[in-house]
Amino acid sequence: MNATPDRPAQAEREETARLLPAPAERDLPPGRHLHHKELLMRQIDQDTTHTSHQPGGLRRRLVDAAAPGRPRRRLVLGASLAAGAMAAVIAVTAVGSHAPTTAPQAASAPGGSVSKRGPGSASPQAVQLLTRIAAVAAGTSAPQVRDDQYIYIASQVYGASKKIGADGDGAKAQYNDDGTGTTHPRQAWFSVNGSRNGLLTERPGEGGVNLGKNTEPSLQLPTYTYLASLPTDPDALLTAVYAQNIGVDKNLNPDQEAFQTIGDALRESLMPPQIGAALYKAAAKIPGVNVVDDAVDASGRHGVAVSQDHGNQRTEWIFDKDKLTYLGERTVLVNDDSAGGKAGRILVSTAVTERAVVDKAGQKPSPGTAT
Repeated sequence: MNATPDRPAQAEREETARLLPAPAERDLPPGRHLHHKELLMRQIDQDTTHTSHQPGGLRRRLVDAAAPGRPRRRLVLGASLAAGAMAAVIAVTAVGSHAPTTAPQAASAPGGSVSKRGPGSASPQAVQLLTRIAAVAAGTSAPQVRDDQYIYIASQVYGASKKIGADGDGAKAQYNDDGTGTTHPRQAWFSVNGSRNGLLTERPGEGGVNLGKNTEPSLQLPTYTYLASLPTDPDALLTAVYAQNIGVDKNLNPDQEAFQTIGDALRESLMPPQIGAALYKAAAKIPGVNVVDDAVDASGRHGVAVSQDHGNQRTEWIFDKDKLTYLGERTVLVNDDSAGGKAGRILVSTAVTERAVVDKAGQKPSPGTAT
């Protein structure tokens, strides 16, 4: 029997979606187009037929020029294209000339020991872990925010890059580094209610990128105000996640897309406590969600991870093993690929270092005020 009772039925999804703040009609959220462009570059000549999901597509996060995980607001890491006589390099993440802050640890396996799941459900270990994480999230203090303020997120990010033979036809893509490349800092400012222009900086000394306003928020591209308006019931919230994802990414199945959407929101947002708790409980109901007993974020911090496979890749949300607070996210190869990547190779890695409420874009939080 293939029934999956925890997964919302189509009719329920559509009904719940009608009760939520409706996103504007459009083909794809703005950041999604950037996400797919970046995914196309990264997936050239890979064994898997599934596209990768970067940490951040984090939805709007990236604009074409600026571009961990994956925008919708998926984290699109600075993408650049350069052609030479001998090779063309497609960089998913362009690393600046500044000294590296740290280097992500290569995974010798796809991320430690992975829990096993029953048919059509998250693994029991994942349900238990996410329930504990939800309790921690619910117990945090709600931030005091005003509509004219900004949510500030600071992180370290890494993205794999590839080089392609200049001969063109038949030339195979190969990774441009060994998977232990350097990270770079990333800072983003998002308007609390979307009425003011956001800002993104990824290289010290360079001007920031204007992210524009977000007057049509959705689960794909949330504002703090939008998140605070969502239902705190995990079933209703998961129904909304599935409903708003219908047809958004044809390269992921609905369960994979739901996991990625929740992960995007967790990575570069400041969550109202009850909404954060509800999202973790909702994730525990998604088929294919497992636990990885040891994973490392982009700043080298070890933690326990909640994971899900999509094609030949595994996305992992990483949490502190003791405090169960969110550390970061990474995507690794499950099996070797034709570009020379070995199982466990890091494709994208992020580490969130600060979250805070500030008064204007470009402003850093006062000492002791960031979380």
